Amino acid sequence: MRSRYQNPRRVLEALHTGRILVVAFCLAAAGCGSKPEFNFDYIDLLPAEQELAEFSLGTYKIPIPLIIEQGEEGIIRRNRLQLSFELFALVSPQEMSQFEKAWNRHEGIIRDKVISLCRNASVEELMEPELLTLKSRLTDMLANQLGQKRLLPLVISDVVTQELL
Repeated sequence: MRSRYQNPRRVLEALHTGRILVVAFCLAAAGCGSKPEFNFDYIDLLPAEQELAEFSLGTYKIPIPLIIEQGEEGIIRRNRLQLSFELFALVSPQEMSQFEKAWNRHEGIIRDKVISLCRNASVEELMEPELLTLKSRLTDMLANQLGQKRLLPLVISDVVTQELL
């Protein structure tokens, strides 16, 4: 009488079943481990390096001319867009009085330059979700006008764009 492992077909079935069990065990062992706990980076645990205060640089409502299409015959259609927003500079409390004095001296020039930069911005720049390109240009302009040391990040809030007919 033959044992069940002497039959070649049963030997192959037993090997196949053994492989399936080994693979299943490996998959189960790999997936059964608990997720590692999230560890904060050292930098996440540090207190804020510097407390900042918002300094208002004004509320703006700027009509912006747009060229919709340009063909062989020149401008086919013109339109206007109104960009409304509030502009703030983040300033350290120690620099606040100096920043306020500089703002009072240069407010008219800065407001004119903000309007000019917005009016010369492309449609794509005005439609960026965070207005990063416009914010970068405004930051550069303010740094040149008020001095690099005083200027910290800008915040553009309450942005509304609407088509003017």
